[in-house]
Amino acid sequence: MKKLLIVRSASMQQLDKNLKKIMQLFPNDEYEYYILTHEHSVKLVEKYEMIKQIVVYPYSQSFSIKRRVSEIKDEWYDVVVIPVANLTGAGFFNVFQFSLSLKTKRRVVCNLVSELWDITPRQIYWMRIKYVLMSVISIIFAAIVGLFVLLLLPLKLIWLKKGE
Repeated sequence: MKKLLIVRSASMQQLDKNLKKIMQLFPNDEYEYYILTHEHSVKLVEKYEMIKQIVVYPYSQSFSIKRRVSEIKDEWYDVVVIPVANLTGAGFFNVFQFSLSLKTKRRVVCNLVSELWDITPRQIYWMRIKYVLMSVISIIFAAIVGLFVLLLLPLKLIWLKKGE
């Protein structure tokens, strides 16, 4: 039997909708379903009969590669499904990165309208590189604008005072 882990990163209402499509693509007669969720959602997740095991994310903060789950550190999953609450997965980089801490053959994103697509470690690393590059560019731009303002603002104030 293959193992499928859902990293619950979207709302329960969305997961209700997504599960139908997930189960179509990964039938529960071929897959055992596991779910990783925060403690406050355990009671809500218990309603799903197909879930073999609920794994509690032992932190109150959001998913992070820095906060690994020791309970499943040695577990292998055939598929890890990452539900996202939009069409593109934007804003869920922390969950994608967290998924790199899980031993799996395949990572699948499931969006708001239950479209599923694979995401590879290479794509996640590329997202990280783009994030770092954009951060550096933003810092440089902010520094240039800041210098411009600091140098020209006193001149503008002097000019305004002379105009009185």
